[in-house]
Amino acid sequence: MELNPYVSRIQDHKDIIVTYPTDADPEYIQFDDMSLPVVVDIGCGAGNFLRDYALKCPQFNYVGIELRFKRLVKGAEKFKKHHINNIRLIQTRAEDIDKWFRFGSVAEININFPDPWPKRRQQKHRLLKTEYLRKLRELLEKEGHLIFKSDHQEYFFNVNKLIKQCEFFEIIEYTESLHQSEFNENNIPTEFELLFKNKGMPVYYLRAAVK
Repeated sequence: MELNPYVSRIQDHKDIIVTYPTDADPEYIQFDDMSLPVVVDIGCGAGNFLRDYALKCPQFNYVGIELRFKRLVKGAEKFKKHHINNIRLIQTRAEDIDKWFRFGSVAEININFPDPWPKRRQQKHRLLKTEYLRKLRELLEKEGHLIFKSDHQEYFFNVNKLIKQCEFFEIIEYTESLHQSEFNENNIPTEFELLFKNKGMPVYYLRAAVK
């Protein structure tokens, strides 16, 4: 059985890709300037969103969370090509995010187009549930933000409802048509998002601030 070739290629990017957390060192993810606020992208894929965000706003440190080795390697290659030094990638499940950050240490968390698991019997697999929102709230700073984008209307409405019910956050930006809204000016699109936009499909967006 042939092993995934990208597993070994992770070693070529150990300066960017982190694969093992340690309880002994809460700052295991190292940056050149550790004083900068941290922006997290959960499910970062091959890193286009992080690349564009970092090029536009170099005043942050960025961390992408992704499970698949190929996407991590492709992302690291892009960052090096553009000489971006303030992005790190973590090879882990999104559900384990709290193993990697101290409470109150993250300025912004982005969740872009997670799997909506649309069938009723699948919805137990959805990432965004009340327990997970609580976990994210604990990781965010007092003035931290949670940003969520989706192409799936029912899932978006469900998350909007959960956020309001849990009372961990206050929704400060909301639209059911991002690219036609006032928020599009500062929007950084993902790869999926550009496909939806080109097909004329609506993108649902909200930004929630920590209460």
